[in-house]
This record gives sequence, C-alpha cells and structure tokens, in this order.
Amino acid sequence: MHSHHSHSGQYVAHATNTLDEMIQAAIARDFDIFCLTEHMPRLYDENIYPEEIELNYDVSRLNEIFQNYYNHSVALQQKINSDDTIKTKILVGFEIEGIDENHFNLSNEIFTKNEKFNMTVGSIHFVNKIPIDFNQEYWDLAKKSCNNSTYELFKSYFNLQYQLLQICKPNIVGHFDLIYLFSPANEGPKSENFSIENNWPKIWSLIIRNIKFIKEYGGLIELNSAALRKGWLTPYPNLEISLAIKKYGDSRFCFSDDSHSIAQVGLNYHKLLNYIQNSLKLDKIYYLDLDSDNETIVKTASIDDIKSNEKFWKNYN
Repeated sequence: MHSHHSHSGQYVAHATNTLDEMIQAAIARDFDIFCLTEHMPRLYDENIYPEEIELNYDVSRLNEIFQNYYNHSVALQQKINSDDTIKTKILVGFEIEGIDENHFNLSNEIFTKNEKFNMTVGSIHFVNKIPIDFNQEYWDLAKKSCNNSTYELFKSYFNLQYQLLQICKPNIVGHFDLIYLFSPANEGPKSENFSIENNWPKIWSLIIRNIKFIKEYGGLIELNSAALRKGWLTPYPNLEISLAIKKYGDSRFCFSDDSHSIAQVGLNYHKLLNYIQNSLKLDKIYYLDLDSDNETIVKTASIDDIKSNEKFWKNYN
C-alpha cells in the first residue's frame, strides 16, 4: 500500500499528531510506501493563513519550521529504511505551494539545495494569491479577482497549474481538480448534467494539455482520498477528469490519503479501490520507490497485488 501525500501537526498548523506518530500509523497499517510531504515555506506574509496568524507565524518562522522538518524527516527515514524488520519505506519530500512563479522557482531551489529530498507534490492552493481551499469566503474572493466569473477562475487555476508543471515537473500532481472544492452546488461545474468537456470546451483543452504534459515528463497524478472525507462521491480528480487521464495520460495514477492525522492514514482506501475497479477499470497503479542507490524511481503494482494486502484491508472489515 502507498500514500504519496501526508502532513503532521508538528509542522503544519492545520494538522494533528506528530511526524513520528504519522509514520508509526503507516507502519501499523502495513504500508509499503509512505511519503512525508509537509508544505514548503512561503515568500510573502500576505499568504499566511488565518490559523497561522493566530500562532504568530510569519515567513521567517515558516522557514525555520520547514528546516526543522527536513532535518527530522531525514533522520527518521534513515532509521526506518535501514531497519530490515520494518516493511514500510519512507520517502521524504514536500508539497509545492502553488501561488506564483516565484514560489515555483523557490521550490526548485529548495529541492536542489536539500539533496536528501526524494520527491515533490505539486499543488495549486491559490489563484491570484488568494486561497481556494481554505473556506467558501476565500474561494469567493478568488472568484471576484477573476472578474467574478467561475469560468475565469477555473481558467486561471488550470493555467497556473500548467506553469507549475512546466517549471517544477513534480513527481506527484496533487489534488488535480482542487478548484472544484468550494464551487457552489447546482451552479456551473457542480450543476446537474454539467460537463467541462461539453459546456466549457476551452477549459477542457487546458485540462487535456496539462494531462498530456504530465505524461510527457513522467509525473504521476494522485487519486487523493481526502475528497471523500470532505463529502465528495469520488476522490480527487472527479470522474470526468479521471477518465480523461486514463485516455490522454496513460492512467498514471497513484494512491494518496493526504492524511493530516493518524486517523486519516489510509482512510477511505476501500472506496478508492472501488473507484479504481468499477469506475476507472484500471489493472495497475503507479507508485514511487527508492532504488539501491536511494534514487527515486517509478514502479507499478497490479490491482490484484493491491487487493492481496490482507493486513491493510482488515482495517475495513
């Protein structure tokens, strides 16, 4: 079993449990691969979240926290990956802050400077430097910054995502369609019988462009089960986009739980498996691993192999 996206309360204000506790939960649940991916620091105090302001965080403090995370995660990785009695392998990475080009360039600098990092998750959390996944109020502000148009907001989101992909080429593309999260029900993309492909063909062309580029550079797109605990009927990405990834992106999907607590490690993976088997009809899943030289490589596992992990799946019996 694999997860390519996780957070701990030790290094992220909106999570709980320590980094050690997150890893121990993954070990106890028989994960093969568990990636540590705390958020990279930000460049501007204007992008500090309200929950971080309450903790008196600023850019300097975020940099300090991130460096502490790097040192801690590398030490834990060396300890766990060298223990032959532990099945779980730890990969150390970070989640790119999808804000603007300056942050994308900073991400590359961080990855180059800190040579023990194995991977990155490339995610868009902002449009016009306004958060789009924090709450409805901020999503609405982001929409207002795009001529108060949901169409223009989606266009800006997928264009910014393409810029991130071009500059950073992340190993994992995080919650591909996060922009849908606070899109109002029964309006635009969430209205009944709405299809991006049919109703917004120009936006659809941007999505297909992004998918093809991810395939071209060898990235993976996470099937992120966090959407299920947030009320979605599918993981990220939704079915329309997932089927496009199957068609245009060679089905380069991987598993992620985007866990923010030990209770969320592997949460809703039984629903993820059902989605893969019955909606997407995949026969394999991709994942990251480390070779004998500690270099990051891409592997595949058959769905039958995924299903055979009885120790993991007994959590859902």
